[in-house]
Amino acid sequence: MTRLLRGVLVLLAVLTVGGLIDWRPATGLTCTAEAKPKGPKGPKKGKDHLQKAYEALTDVSAWTDTDRARTPRNLAALIDQAKDLYRDAVRAARNEEPRRADELAAAAHDAARGLVHALRAEAPAARGLPLPPQRDDEELDDLLRRTADRLEDSAEEAPRGAGRAFFDAARRLYDQARRAGRDDTDRALQLARAAEAWTHVGEHLSRADFRDVRRPEPERRRERPRPPRGPERDAPPPPPNE
Repeated sequence: MTRLLRGVLVLLAVLTVGGLIDWRPATGLTCTAEAKPKGPKGPKKGKDHLQKAYEALTDVSAWTDTDRARTPRNLAALIDQAKDLYRDAVRAARNEEPRRADELAAAAHDAARGLVHALRAEAPAARGLPLPPQRDDEELDDLLRRTADRLEDSAEEAPRGAGRAFFDAARRLYDQARRAGRDDTDRALQLARAAEAWTHVGEHLSRADFRDVRRPEPERRRERPRPPRGPERDAPPPPPNE
């Protein structure tokens, strides 16, 4: 009996230390399986795009503001438009327009990351650093193929405004990437990445504008006169005039 009691006490001690048994004064000995508390939710997608757009535009500004002579002429107007898209997204977020803010933030993010790749493509090689190993040519071919498909699909409904500007720039950089090809794979990859990113700008802007359009209210149908109720309904029709 003593050995049995001692074995039970040892078993309870092991279970308690391992967390398999929870001693509670109110209920006594209970075996519980505590659920793990849920972690904090991540940032919303729109806020994530807005933050990434801000960071990318900060890199662009750091690159171009220090030496404006290094900024390619064909990118100066696009930089201003990307900053305007970011400001519009912030304004929509402050005006509590979450759907419009999300699409504008995504457009600003795609515009900004495309600018980063375009600037890298034109940047001179770093001094004192060896070039990385040659990249796989299949990566460039796949990126060019996807960009060409997106350009073809978007050509049917050409975007307007800022979306049109980035769409035209995407076609130019796509052609430059094809010409660079495998002779300059690093530059071609940066140009293709910029072009692919810019093909998304017009799509997000069209969604932002579409969601703000109010549909006209449907016309109200004219109500037909209701049939009479009570004895008048069963009354015979009036005789014709003689």
